[in-house]
Amino acid sequence: MKISIITLFPKMIKGFFEESIVKRAVEKKLVEIEIINLRDFAIDDYGTVDDRPYGGGAGMILRIEPLVNSLKTVFKEDSLLEGQSSRRTVLTSPKGKQFSQERAQEYSKLNHLVIIAGHYEGVDERVLNYIDEEMSMGDFIMTGGEITAAAITDSVVRLIPGVLKKKEATIEETFNINKKKLLEYPQYTRPEIFKGFKVPKVLLGGNHKEIETWRLKKAKEETCKKRPDLLKST
Repeated sequence: MKISIITLFPKMIKGFFEESIVKRAVEKKLVEIEIINLRDFAIDDYGTVDDRPYGGGAGMILRIEPLVNSLKTVFKEDSLLEGQSSRRTVLTSPKGKQFSQERAQEYSKLNHLVIIAGHYEGVDERVLNYIDEEMSMGDFIMTGGEITAAAITDSVVRLIPGVLKKKEATIEETFNINKKKLLEYPQYTRPEIFKGFKVPKVLLGGNHKEIETWRLKKAKEETCKKRPDLLKST
């Protein structure tokens, strides 16, 4: 799989991928991460990629020419306006749909994921003709889309077969418990007793059926307490 990220701040993005699981995935050639500096496609020698909005207003807007020209480089011979089933182009934007585990799973099956890190006050609306969807991390505003792009990449890469040592690590986890959209059950490790706090007895008995039943019950309790909104879709 290949992930291309178009950004104004390539150094900010690179730091996320030089450690831990994503780094190992790149080294194992399970994923290729390409980072494109938007300023390489500036409209002049001053590195201009933005301009004031028509109609007035605060902030600056990313111009369409640098964005489209950077996409041409990413797609090479591919047509800009003819999407491919194995490729998805995403713009990070607070106006987009909220990113989710389901979306991460969907993206992990692609051959090529392209992410444009939005910035400033926004992008020229005509850019939407060249992307498949806008994606947000939540109902809040950040200074740019680099963190969102890094978060999407991290969540997608860990789902690529072979990236994690244990295949089951992505099968039974938060948002996917017993094939239900539930929070993960409580987890414990050694020591068995810490300052009077004990590990639940059921986890020590070795009865896998009882443990499975307990975990599902606790997952439902956790979800009801912390994210009751998830139960409406389960």
